[in-house]
Amino acid sequence: MKGYMIGFAVSRNGLTSEIKCPCDEKDISRVQDDLDIPYNTDTRVTVVGVDSDIEQLSVLEGQEIDLDFLNLLGRLMYGMDVGEYEQFRIGLYHECPSALKDIINIAVSTSRYSIIDPNDLHKSGLDHECDVRGGIPTSEVDITDYSTIGKQLLESGKCQKTPYGLLYVNEENPVESFFDGKHMPAYYDCDFEVAVALVDGENEDFVFLPCSDAELQRSANRLGASFPYDLKVRIDDTPYHNNDLIYGLMKKADVYTLNKFARLIDGFDDDENEKYVSVVSYVDRMFKDFGGLGSLDAATKLGGVLDAFTYIPEAKDDYELGHSIFSEHLVDEELEPYVDFTRLGEDTRNNENGYFSDNGYIGLNDGEALRTQMAQKHTDGMGGLT
Repeated sequence: MKGYMIGFAVSRNGLTSEIKCPCDEKDISRVQDDLDIPYNTDTRVTVVGVDSDIEQLSVLEGQEIDLDFLNLLGRLMYGMDVGEYEQFRIGLYHECPSALKDIINIAVSTSRYSIIDPNDLHKSGLDHECDVRGGIPTSEVDITDYSTIGKQLLESGKCQKTPYGLLYVNEENPVESFFDGKHMPAYYDCDFEVAVALVDGENEDFVFLPCSDAELQRSANRLGASFPYDLKVRIDDTPYHNNDLIYGLMKKADVYTLNKFARLIDGFDDDENEKYVSVVSYVDRMFKDFGGLGSLDAATKLGGVLDAFTYIPEAKDDYELGHSIFSEHLVDEELEPYVDFTRLGEDTRNNENGYFSDNGYIGLNDGEALRTQMAQKHTDGMGGLT
């Protein structure tokens, strides 16, 4: 089971609102409206109530905290299974943290806290080994005496009584330095097209794209920058890592352009994405002598004119191309024996300046639509489309 949420009552300007975490940008915007906060980049609030059955979290009451960081705690708790949740609870009891920074770091360090159940020493021993080793090969599970391990832990003299059971602290697993209290760390719990870190010297702040402009600005603010484009960008992960062309363009782009690109891709289904990748390769190849695409902005514009291209993934030669075109146009099947599919495919390929690749056939069927879409070219590329 997963799905532990936490609720907060927060205040500012003499007003109070409530929010359940994890939440999305709409929830944050609602709270900002409730609290009469005029700027969507301002997320500082005072916690006046905590709705959770983990009583140690009430220490947050009275503290001024960023909503994004409260949401980070909610995201971490929502990702916990039953065992991790109980380890988190007992870890908070043991460590007695007072700051959100320390609470969050305990949340990602649950393997430090093994709970020993005298009535189930086998499970206690097995869980402890998983905590210490990070996992156990299945080949060991049936041949290891975990009851004996559990008994040794119980009799070690190191178990601490708590309201939540016996705690054995795995000292070899320190509390992780995951969150510094100032910058958003990388926690992969959502769908994304591009995971980026905005970078200022040794400090990084992670954002998953696509996101709102307000989220980008808040990330920049956490790094002390006036605007996101004042910062370096490091791409941490993307489905396009293995596409040398698109990934190369991404690495040269600013975060606003990356976000625009991510919004485009996020709206594609699998077939549209496959066609888009082929279109980008086609245009870059066709205008290579003029600098090719040159920029991610140019590649993003192509997403608005996919219909200007013929893409037939199943066509690997002129015959298959001709047959696909014949079938697509619903020509009378009785004519099929009289059609020269190879000639039809060859003529189509020549007319569209198309070619075959490992991904099928790609050609340009509406050059005017492409020129119109790309009219506002950048000086660093797309010269051939003028």
